[in-house]
Amino acid sequence: MYDAQAVQTLSNCLSHLKEGKGIGPLVSEDEADLPKVIQRLKQFDPSKNGLSINEIVHLANALIGEHMSATTIQNWTKREVRDIIGVPHRGKKYSINQAAIIYLLDDLKHLFSLEETRELLTIVFKNPNIDEDDLISPLDFYLVYTQHAETSGPIELTEKRLRRSLERIHAYRPETVHVLQLCLYARRISHLTHEAKQRLEQVLQS
Repeated sequence: MYDAQAVQTLSNCLSHLKEGKGIGPLVSEDEADLPKVIQRLKQFDPSKNGLSINEIVHLANALIGEHMSATTIQNWTKREVRDIIGVPHRGKKYSINQAAIIYLLDDLKHLFSLEETRELLTIVFKNPNIDEDDLISPLDFYLVYTQHAETSGPIELTEKRLRRSLERIHAYRPETVHVLQLCLYARRISHLTHEAKQRLEQVLQS
């Protein structure tokens, strides 16, 4: 995920879905521009519905560009990091918190192995099937992460700003700040990798 504004829009969409507001105000007003799977999310009832893998993938791809694969997410949920995502909450559908974890995994894969990512997120999310033991909800964590996605300068200097963001939602813990900082490192690596590839293409085509 490269564009900080798009990533923040994605996290806001998750927040709206959890609150039952729908995502209409946050996405294209022209429904013809949206996949049908995304159009359905404009009338999302969090008390009755979860998100399918296709919905999770299409929402990200619609907002930040084609990069996420349903096959990859299915592999994660069945094998590689199932113990951090958890089992589907409703039939074959996942909760908003689980969608937030999937989006984090997608960002972190640019710097860490899946095993390292699993160990890192377990520090704050504990048992994925029990919300009460989390240091912070995955959605709140993702919202804070995307709010600071445009961080520049040394990541270490974000500690005070991250602390203030977490205190506003009554979720401050030193461990959470440290995990957030590592996630921001991964995002910066992702951005630099994307920028380097774009520059390489420009040089080779000139």
